[in-house]
Formats: sequence, structure tokens, C-alpha cells
Amino acid sequence: MKFTSLLSALTILAATNEGMAVVYRGYSNTVQCSGSNFFCNDGGAVCCGPFPAGFGYSAQFESLPNGSQGQGYTDACRAFLFAVFGSGTKCWNGGGARANYLNWFHSAGRVAARDGESKECVAPSGFTYEDGQGAKHSIKIPAGAANATEAIAKYYQSKNWKALAAYESA
Repeated sequence: MKFTSLLSALTILAATNEGMAVVYRGYSNTVQCSGSNFFCNDGGAVCCGPFPAGFGYSAQFESLPNGSQGQGYTDACRAFLFAVFGSGTKCWNGGGARANYLNWFHSAGRVAARDGESKECVAPSGFTYEDGQGAKHSIKIPAGAANATEAIAKYYQSKNWKALAAYESA
């Protein structure tokens, strides 16, 4: 009877963990995970990127589950740059190196990509920034909009707060 209860509890725990989404971010800051960032939010094993120029110098993975890892790549989740291991929130500081693509996954379920193998990637889903008055905002990046991440990065770099405010809040 106790074995059946233990097995049921482990099954529920595993099912809950598999459906978990993790938010992970590519920052413009080269020494810490703070400031403006493009972010992705998914259930794992999804290559997210590319990040626009000026972002990906630090990367943060929020609430990584046990037995999972976050990784950074220089191109399309093929050229490996770094890994951080769960559980909890983990930050990688590039110190000048740039992760143009990120992903996370449950370590036991990973199928490694080989160099030269093409990989489908998704664009970041949102952008977080502080406006000229110091107010923090998170906006959604429109799905399927060509060059949306680059346009948002340009609005941010030119301090076009009005253009950024026109996007839907995340």
C-alpha cells in the first residue's frame, strides 16, 4: 500500500514538473542580470532567438526545476557557449561574450544538436525596460511580425518611449 502511494505521488510530481514554463532573459548588461532584456517563456526544449544587437551579454533563467539546465549559444542553438544548472534562478554573466540564442530543458530529456544541424528557433516573446521616468514596463513582441525584436531594440536605444508604449503589455 505504501509503495502504491509513493508511486502515485512521484507520478503527480513528475507530471507537474513537465508542464512547467520557465522565463529566461537576455540582458544588455555585461556583468549582471539586471536592466533591459528580451525574454522567452516556454515549457522547455525550445531554441529562442536571435536576440537583437546589444542583448544577450548576461542571461537569467528563472525558477529552473530540479534536474534541468539553461544553455546559451552563439548561433541557432548549435554553437554552445555556456550552461547553468537548476534548481532555482540562475544568472550567467558573459563579461563581453554574447549568447545570441537561449534554451532550457530537463536534462534527462535532452537530445543534443550536432554542429551544422539546422534547428528551428522562436523569437523572444517579450521585452522589459525602464522608461525615461524610471518606470518599469514589460511588453509583448507581436508573433510573426518580421524584425519586431530589432524594431523594439531600436526604439529602446533611441529612447522612443511613445513607440514602446504602443505595444501590448506582457
